[in-house]
Amino acid sequence: MINSHYRELASRLKDQIREGIFPPDKPMPSLNAMVIRTGLSKESVRKAYALLLDEGVIDSRPRKGYFVRSAFLSGRPSVLVLLDKFSPHQQAIIEAFSETLGSNADITVTMHYQNPDLLSSALDEGLGRYDWYLVFPHFETGHSMEKALREINRIPTDRLIIMDRLIRDIPKGAGAAYQSIEEDLPAMLMHVIDDLRKYRRIRCMSLSVSLYGDIVAGTIQSFCNDMNLSVDILRDMPEKVEKGDVFIVSGSRLDRRLSELLRKIFSHKLTIGTDVGLICYNDFPLNEFILGGLTTISTDFAKMGSSAAQMIISNSP
Repeated sequence: MINSHYRELASRLKDQIREGIFPPDKPMPSLNAMVIRTGLSKESVRKAYALLLDEGVIDSRPRKGYFVRSAFLSGRPSVLVLLDKFSPHQQAIIEAFSETLGSNADITVTMHYQNPDLLSSALDEGLGRYDWYLVFPHFETGHSMEKALREINRIPTDRLIIMDRLIRDIPKGAGAAYQSIEEDLPAMLMHVIDDLRKYRRIRCMSLSVSLYGDIVAGTIQSFCNDMNLSVDILRDMPEKVEKGDVFIVSGSRLDRRLSELLRKIFSHKLTIGTDVGLICYNDFPLNEFILGGLTTISTDFAKMGSSAAQMIISNSP
């Protein structure tokens, strides 16, 4: 008899949810309250709630209770994007992600600004309210990353997609769409190796204050060592620019460093493309209009966003 009772209750609750009796922004009655309300046993109520959980009708939020999933009412999955900042390349990811999903999902973007405490607060508020969680895990290595990883582990693995950066100890079974500087950058540089050999020295401008400045610099150093290329790692603007230099500028936008470098090159009456070389690592929309088109090596960020969207469409992270 218990089987019949809990299935009947689950069916009745779904009808009541559709009628608006239990809105998504308010908790469902507790187990004890539902026992009093229905006159059924606690075991029957528990099984009815478990069935609604399995069917994606409701979610359980720790210490808060059971809530109706908005996706059950709208027919569209809800997605929480936990973004560290809105840089040009992350904008490209989000735009492609949104365009690929179209009207097939409800997307909410929250910023954590590389602060694990803000990530924790966002999950306290959002955990259990969304069908999917896209996390950009850009945090300082050490204590901040360890704390962030503990927070990320709170997210159901089969609802989690890690974006842009693959972190160690990622929960098994989670999805990921990411760039790997250590693997991708050498592969991209190999496409221009013949052009690089035309110059006397490679000069990499990569700021250590950047989260990935040291990784970029170390990867380029190793690549040049393997290819027997002369390399100079710069943490600031070079005092002198010489004929035969080729600069690799790390950054996704035309910032002050690149402007100063161009000014210095021109002040030495050197021509880009013949006297000196210039490569930007990671694309920016204006690159194609500067100096007739800056040479750029870049991750395909739009592909990254559309790939994450396809995981949601296919329900397969």
